Amino acid sequence: MPAVQVGSTTMHQCSKCGSSWLAPDAFSALCTEKDARGLVARATGCLPASAPVAHPAAVRYVHCPECSKVMNRINFAHSSGIVIDVCKNHGVWFEKDELRGVLDFVARGGMQQMQQSDDAQRAMQQRALGLIGPSLLMPGASGAVSFGSITMHVQSSDAQNATLRSLLDAIFH
Repeated sequence: MPAVQVGSTTMHQCSKCGSSWLAPDAFSALCTEKDARGLVARATGCLPASAPVAHPAAVRYVHCPECSKVMNRINFAHSSGIVIDVCKNHGVWFEKDELRGVLDFVARGGMQQMQQSDDAQRAMQQRALGLIGPSLLMPGASGAVSFGSITMHVQSSDAQNATLRSLLDAIFH
């Protein structure tokens, strides 16, 4: 697969099957840097689309192009529904449309939604253990999330980037 330089992002793109290969640092930059994400989306035709990412009928295990080990299949951000192939040491393999799906998920605030869902699950677990009051996790009218008497405000872009970095650290380390 030939290397393609898009802004500061180096990636490998297959013109036959539409797959992409990104090193961990390049993928991290795409997830955390809006400008890099936009450049790659435009250059590769990964513009947001209304159609969901198509999933192949058969599960296919991909070997890392660098070390030849079978890569781990993971649901990006635990909730995106986009299964990507990851070699913790070398990078991420995207089948056709998966890169578009991940970029679109991040751009639509998917990481913020994932964080809110994780916070809600934590609150429900704490409630079940009796660590917080009996009120349910409810979004407040002002964009805040309440845990009993504790209110957390919707994440800023810095906090969203911290969530992304945390997820990417979990994927690659």
